[in-house]
Amino acid sequence: MKKLNLTANLGLKIASLLFAALLWFLVTNISDPVDSVRFSNVPVTFRNANSITDNNQVYQVLEDSDVISTVTVYAPRSIVDSLSRDNVVAIADLENTTNIDGTYYVAIQLNTNKYVNQIQSITGTIDSVKLNIEGRDSKTLPISASTTGTLTDGYIIGDVVTDQNQIRITGAESIVQSVKTASVNVEVTGYTTNIGTNAEIHLYDADGGEVSKDNLKLSSTSVGVSVTILATKRVPVTYQVSGVPAEGYVATGEIDTDTDSVLLAGRMSVLNKIDTITVSDDSLDLTGRTEDLTTTIDLSAYLPGNVSFGDEDFNGIATVVAYIDKKSDKALSIPYSQIELMNIPEGYDAQIVDDNKTFTLSVSGLSANVNAISEKDVSGIIDVSQISEGGEDAAGTYRTAVSLSLPGGVTTTDTVEVTVKLTKLEEN
Repeated sequence: MKKLNLTANLGLKIASLLFAALLWFLVTNISDPVDSVRFSNVPVTFRNANSITDNNQVYQVLEDSDVISTVTVYAPRSIVDSLSRDNVVAIADLENTTNIDGTYYVAIQLNTNKYVNQIQSITGTIDSVKLNIEGRDSKTLPISASTTGTLTDGYIIGDVVTDQNQIRITGAESIVQSVKTASVNVEVTGYTTNIGTNAEIHLYDADGGEVSKDNLKLSSTSVGVSVTILATKRVPVTYQVSGVPAEGYVATGEIDTDTDSVLLAGRMSVLNKIDTITVSDDSLDLTGRTEDLTTTIDLSAYLPGNVSFGDEDFNGIATVVAYIDKKSDKALSIPYSQIELMNIPEGYDAQIVDDNKTFTLSVSGLSANVNAISEKDVSGIIDVSQISEGGEDAAGTYRTAVSLSLPGGVTTTDTVEVTVKLTKLEEN
């Protein structure tokens, strides 16, 4: 039997093998050549984030480096044509971070989720993700509520209430500490009835600039808000003094105040029933006083239920001054001719028969009023029908009191009596 010699013509055999491989390569590239495809905005997936978070730290992606603007894949054309952006896998393992001057870098590993062995190469416009890593912090803040916009004329904002009054935020220490306030806002333009809505929570720094919530965890992102809309009405305020000043003094009747009207707020059905606010307060008692009374009064005590003041700058306190002046006296000589005899019985004549033609009347009051009065300002009447004794013959003389009429602001304590003679007229 002839022995097989595998090493015979070895050079020729190697050359034949290389030629076959070259031929296969040429045939393959001619029928399915290598091509490339580009995919935009490929997101980077993080792995092992707990290697940071378990240390009570948080990370923040810098410069949007967790998105690769362009990834280029090289592979046979048949493979390239069947790939989409969803087949590109970009991984950043957070266990492998590198700190360079306070900025952390994580290498990006690019691959595909199919045809892995047939991909010749895959590259991206960036090869690492930039991170800021710092301690985690939390803070609880009160939630304030405000409104914007303009209500219909005649209406104002009442209470603005949220269904929860606090929010807890968690995130990078520097960001958390920069947040100073949390608030919600409700648009009220054109409303005339109460508003109930859900409003987004916004965070603000010490300068009033809004802080992004992208890298923060919030216990709530929105809260329910109730806004009360109240109708308004302006009404006058009247003040009633009481009591009598000391002997020799009198209330002038003049009252000064810094609040002669108030703007009320409440339901329209309630406001329609209110025309004035009448204040009768113990502090307006003039009893025994010899000087003007100055006092302050809390007008809120005189508001009906479910009604409030509509002016937010008004605290409800009114200052009131009631004036007192010395009483003046004056003696007047009043002619009897200014006394009118009324209701004289038919068939009779009546006359005042006192010896004097005048009577003296002492009047008192404020100096201005007393000084202004003269005799002609005083008049009197006698109802003759009330003094005669009746019967067939009512003739006779009668002593009776005069009903006096004085100008306003002047009084008298005198009682004036005169003699009236009633004479029966002769029949024709």
